[in-house]
Amino acid sequence: MRVLIHNSDSPHNRGDRAILAGNVELVRRRWPDAEIVSLSQYPERDAAWFGIRFLPVSPYSTGIGDLFALLRAARSADVVLWGGGEILKDYTNKLGLVYWFGKMLLVRAVNKNLVGAFQGIGPTTAGVSKRLIRATVDLCRSFAVRDDESREKLLAWGVRTPIVSSFDPAVVGTVTAPDADVLERLERTTGLTAERLEGSIGFGVRRWFHYKRSGWIPFRFLPKRFRQTGVDSDKLVTYRQAVADLADRVIDRWDADVVFYPMHMEASEGDAAFAREVIALMRHADRTHVVEADEFSPSEYAGLMSRSRLFLASRLHSAIVATIAGVPAAVLYYVDKGRLFFEQMGQQEFSKPIEAALEPSFVDDVTAQLERLDADRDAVRAQLAEGVARMATALDADFAEATRDVR
Repeated sequence: MRVLIHNSDSPHNRGDRAILAGNVELVRRRWPDAEIVSLSQYPERDAAWFGIRFLPVSPYSTGIGDLFALLRAARSADVVLWGGGEILKDYTNKLGLVYWFGKMLLVRAVNKNLVGAFQGIGPTTAGVSKRLIRATVDLCRSFAVRDDESREKLLAWGVRTPIVSSFDPAVVGTVTAPDADVLERLERTTGLTAERLEGSIGFGVRRWFHYKRSGWIPFRFLPKRFRQTGVDSDKLVTYRQAVADLADRVIDRWDADVVFYPMHMEASEGDAAFAREVIALMRHADRTHVVEADEFSPSEYAGLMSRSRLFLASRLHSAIVATIAGVPAAVLYYVDKGRLFFEQMGQQEFSKPIEAALEPSFVDDVTAQLERLDADRDAVRAQLAEGVARMATALDADFAEATRDVR
């Protein structure tokens, strides 16, 4: 079996890497002897991390040569799995929908076995966006989504392709306990020792309130002089200070270091830069660390997170990785995917909209959430393990259903 996975931005996004790792695992369970190929501009690094072959092509490349290489690979594959994060939405931009429709139209022209692999359908308001999403999904033989709300959106927009409602494939990822080599790399790149990593409080946060939603052009492609970033907006300033105050509070409360785990590594998203901005506002900056160096495989990164006592996320996939590592977590969700995952896990009381960070009671409220998680940690960990096992079992069945007619 020859399987091409058209991934999302896994070369730069640790959340998309977790999704790709999950999709690779699902393929191996379904077809143990499959030859799996994906896309990355870092093919040697990613081949070592994922144990599959990579075309030396960026998943978002618009180059003609890269497109022909992709289509050759698609034509020779038995099935093309189109997976990633929340690819189809217009709350960030609309041009991306045009890009995906055009690209998948070409892939479908050379391979009829195009399958949507566990995507989320994000916030979408414009009629033209909904029509583009419908047309793109209808190019697929079947389309698996990560939650029931995504399925209901697609059905309401008139999608005809069979829709399979499932879960996020990142939950079938693996966690590798950090060995001496990983811990040496961690200390060399962050200054964080194994002793201080153990029992630390993990933060997986992102910048927010910084760009105008639902323009046509993706934020990262706008010339700087045209970016309406809102970098100095009152909301961003308040949010950043609130995260800093919360980090100081948990250090005081648990006498533990705070470790920031950036998920999106591109400068345009700037998770590591945002972490440093937060640290600059803290009283306990000397007890904070940023795992910025991109030297850890997905399973190694999960292993580092597994040493956390508690975890706070606004990047959903940092919370998912913490979950599979057995770490009690709370989430500040900026779109519904964060809320939905915590509902699926039965942990909805530990999710809040990111706008809660603008409220005066934010630090007290989130600290209280973390204290409840810590006090009930054995029960919480058991609930997390049960939820991950339940989702993993369902994902195997749902993947088999989504690829049932592949020949």
